[in-house]
Amino acid sequence: MEDLKLYDIDSTELNELIDSKRIELKHKNLEYKKLTDKVSEIMENYPNVLALIEDNEVNNLNEHECQMLQKLIKLNMRMTTYEDREIFFLGAKENYFYFKNLDLIKE
Repeated sequence: MEDLKLYDIDSTELNELIDSKRIELKHKNLEYKKLTDKVSEIMENYPNVLALIEDNEVNNLNEHECQMLQKLIKLNMRMTTYEDREIFFLGAKENYFYFKNLDLIKE
């Protein structure tokens, strides 16, 4: 199978490529895996928080659930930092191939 190039794909394939980077991060980066495990734990243990995040259901959250929601937001922000870095380097790599394909880069 030929490697997909970002400049040759539609938005669905782009989202799949980005998701594959998230999966790769989870398997290769211990800190990112810990963050995703903490997110999963919160989502499993706090159904009202899960309903708010996934189904947009507004339930009255108790104080502890509000704290867990705050923690979840912080965890997601930290995860996004890792993801953004990976996506940045993916884009840089794909730019190289794009420029090479246009014969702007010679070897």
